[in-house]
Amino acid sequence: MSIEQRRDAGGISRRKFLGLGGASAAFLAGSAVLGPLQTLGIRSALGAPMQRAEGYGPLVEAGDLLLPRGFSYRIISRAGEPMSDGNPTPTYFDGMAAYRGPRGTTVLIRNHENRRSTGRGGETDVVVPPEFRYDTDPRFNAGNTKLVVGANREVREDFAVLGGTSTNCAGGPMPWGSWIACEEVFQDGKEPHGYNFEIPAGAEGPVAPEPIKAAGRFVHEAVAWTGGVLYQTEDIRTNSCFYRYVPEGRISHAGQLARSRGTLQALRIVGEPNRNTDKGFPVGEPFPVDWVTVDDPDPPTDTVRFQAAAKGAALFDRQEGAWVGGGKVYFDCTSGGDADSGQVWEFDPRGQTLTLIYESPGPEELESPDNMVVVPRTGDILLCEDGDEPQHVRGVTQRGEIYDFARSVTNDSEFCGACFSPDGNTLFVNQQGGPAGPEGGVTYAIRGPFARRKSGPRHR
Repeated sequence: MSIEQRRDAGGISRRKFLGLGGASAAFLAGSAVLGPLQTLGIRSALGAPMQRAEGYGPLVEAGDLLLPRGFSYRIISRAGEPMSDGNPTPTYFDGMAAYRGPRGTTVLIRNHENRRSTGRGGETDVVVPPEFRYDTDPRFNAGNTKLVVGANREVREDFAVLGGTSTNCAGGPMPWGSWIACEEVFQDGKEPHGYNFEIPAGAEGPVAPEPIKAAGRFVHEAVAWTGGVLYQTEDIRTNSCFYRYVPEGRISHAGQLARSRGTLQALRIVGEPNRNTDKGFPVGEPFPVDWVTVDDPDPPTDTVRFQAAAKGAALFDRQEGAWVGGGKVYFDCTSGGDADSGQVWEFDPRGQTLTLIYESPGPEELESPDNMVVVPRTGDILLCEDGDEPQHVRGVTQRGEIYDFARSVTNDSEFCGACFSPDGNTLFVNQQGGPAGPEGGVTYAIRGPFARRKSGPRHR
């Protein structure tokens, strides 16, 4: 997850900010002109302690979760429970998105990060008919499920929509109403693995799996679409790259990406080939970037990032989720930074700059950020943590202050898949779980006064 700031559109470098007087600096740090992550970046650049906000108030025990007073949750899905298609709900919940469904319903498309192909046991498979499996090798048991959720947070229908893949980790929603699921693995079965797959939210059953080969074969994590370009993160320690896939033609509906032609490229910091962004990177300062072309985006061996590095691409430490806001692409590195506790980045496609806007000083403030989502009513950003127990969902306000929104009680697995219903009234979020059982995967539907906090400028 990354962030970028344009120099010619009001961006402020660390050097310029440090030259400001104290009063001016304090005013800018609290100004609504700056988004929450920009303000975080400035505070970090100044070496100031992170500010904590009240958020929605202190967390109180609500059962399986600690939540602010006035919020309630319902567990709407558990690993192992029977689905509408007659199969048990698969294990290892992960990335997810919400879409408007028919007759007032909400559609969820949910990843399952099963990976028996890498030797992990105790998994419940994603089951689709043989003719709809991407790989007929039974070791490849990941995929996606679809849930149709009613107004009272009850699941009316749930079934598998993609099967025969591996390690479906994160992904991203597309503006034409589909979900792209990413394989976080590079492996061979009867078919090659390491691709993205698209699932229309309106699918009424399993979809024909079509890998988006032109977008690259590598250890994918998440994707974000803006300006006709698919941005992609890579979950590899120390030498992952940040990519973009530029299709040759206009993409406007599901299925076109898999059949498209285009160019896969990796981000390079201008004048600093192979800049390692993990340690000692300045916070709050935008760096101009350009892009290097990956000559062989669909290689037989895991060489995409090495091809990019050979041309000077920047190197990151474990990129995770991605989110688009205000025409910019945000992504994070879950173990990046001097404290190994996480970084948040911004890439600005218009200005072609990359900015480290926040680096966690330690796990007490923010530990291993993964998925993120914006609160529609306030503009706050919620970050899912994937760290040591207990797990948290933390919020970032428009003033750049951090608060706790949720904490795990009965399940110590990571939070993931946070997304809001189209009307903004319900937050859906997963805990990944392990094998089906007491700490198996769960999907929560959380309701409460999300608009109670003072609204700030929205991220679009």
